[in-house]
Amino acid sequence: MNNVLNVKNRPRVLQELEDVQFDLIVIGGGITGAGIFREATLKGLCAALIEAEDFASGTSSKSTKLIHGGLRYLAMGHIPVVREAARERKRVNKIAPHLAEPKWLMLPAANRIELLKYQLGVSVYERLGQVSKADRHFSLSGQRLEQQEPLLNQDNYPHACLYREYLTDDARLVIGNIRAGVNAGGIAANRLQVTGLIKDDSRIKGVRAVCKINGDEIIVKGRVVINAAGPWVEQVCSLDGLTMPKTMVLSKGIHVVIPRHILPVREMVFTVASDHRPIFVIPRGDVVYIGTTDNKHPQGAEIWPEVRLAEMDYVLEPMHRYFGIRVKTSDCLTTWAGLRPLIHQQGKTTKELSRKDEVWVSRSGLVTIAGGKLTGYRKMAEETVVTACQIIGVEVSQQKEDEPIPGGDIGADLDPVVLDLGKKFNVTEDRAARLVRLYGGESEQVLQLGSDPLVTNGFVVTGEVRWALEEESAQGLEDVLYRRTRAALYKPEELDALIQPTADMMAVILGWNTDRKAREITAVRRRMEIDLPS
Repeated sequence: MNNVLNVKNRPRVLQELEDVQFDLIVIGGGITGAGIFREATLKGLCAALIEAEDFASGTSSKSTKLIHGGLRYLAMGHIPVVREAARERKRVNKIAPHLAEPKWLMLPAANRIELLKYQLGVSVYERLGQVSKADRHFSLSGQRLEQQEPLLNQDNYPHACLYREYLTDDARLVIGNIRAGVNAGGIAANRLQVTGLIKDDSRIKGVRAVCKINGDEIIVKGRVVINAAGPWVEQVCSLDGLTMPKTMVLSKGIHVVIPRHILPVREMVFTVASDHRPIFVIPRGDVVYIGTTDNKHPQGAEIWPEVRLAEMDYVLEPMHRYFGIRVKTSDCLTTWAGLRPLIHQQGKTTKELSRKDEVWVSRSGLVTIAGGKLTGYRKMAEETVVTACQIIGVEVSQQKEDEPIPGGDIGADLDPVVLDLGKKFNVTEDRAARLVRLYGGESEQVLQLGSDPLVTNGFVVTGEVRWALEEESAQGLEDVLYRRTRAALYKPEELDALIQPTADMMAVILGWNTDRKAREITAVRRRMEIDLPS
């Protein structure tokens, strides 16, 4: 078949899902499911991935976007989780250097005792993660600290420890893993909701699914089904008529986005909220995003958890203590919120719960992966595929080296790629850098599809829309603006102007009628209003 992820090929994709007998069917198109899908196909398995909404539309587009080990988990005694995550950072950087950018994370300290505590913790963290000498931490005070981060209030925080973490784009990482799986022979489809499990002699042999675009029902046959639905794992388990062996707890994390000129930080900064929970301050282009909360979400799984004004006030409160700036909710450009699916532990709050993942197998053979965190998705994928292969009695090959995802074969130094792209297409360095960070080595191919900005003096170019439709299975306007181009998060001031020209372009390519285009525009404008509470 031609490109599986070209939206125009969807009818043929759905037909192939019905015609093929798969080794493995993955339910869930977040980072966990995407990682499993890629791992399975690279090991030679015939795999399918099915997502009810858009790829990465849930938690996996709404994280803090750090590939990190979670330094605070050391103090909680979760050493195996930290060790695994710290080492996994290197693997993600290797397969997707454009989506794992090494950055200094600053830990401001109120006194020398606190600084020493950070230094000791980071030293252990670096040893667990086998950090190279060039990337090890260093400490600053006085004038040197002011030069590194002029905005930091040294009256309150006269010292700081800086260590390496990796900044990613979670949704782009998901798309990259899914595309890698498709390139290796797998089939992936979004907007396809699993409504039931097919059984033969009490063993699961496939799934029943409904296309949310045209309403058609299909049956997908497979030797083993993997439940990687994140916050929705319990709902998938219920289709098997069983209760999960352990209870899931959903924790909500919100982030707010403000203009960088209001809070012009140079580094990523670790701050502490009034209840001692960490709040990250992450500069990205023209914006800074701040988060996150960690509160129990009893309302159940949902794509767009509500962001409340009180939560915004909570994450903004530390900004005055650390930077001497009172950031107001009215300064915010947009927000996002996601749900962490955590495994319940008696007597512990959500912020105390381990991020350790677990794999369970039901009597009928349903494999469920629960818990975990973004950084460890590769390891989770390997464990889950091994379990699935044991069930179906398949021996798989062991690839010797990690293969880069599409766009990831560009090396660790992105600066030459940025400069070369700027010269070839006459785009400014900041515009070229944005494209390379999103698309890596495929940036040139994106620009070849169209290098003109959709909005005068804007950053998003026409080629990105075509690329999203032809290579990344974007089915609607929200998919393009929120999870492909990422304009809604990193260029929110440009979003309103982007809506109409992007919709116009998609309507021409996809043959939308006037009503369909109007519905798409209305939905995104409504989303914008909800994402900015007042």
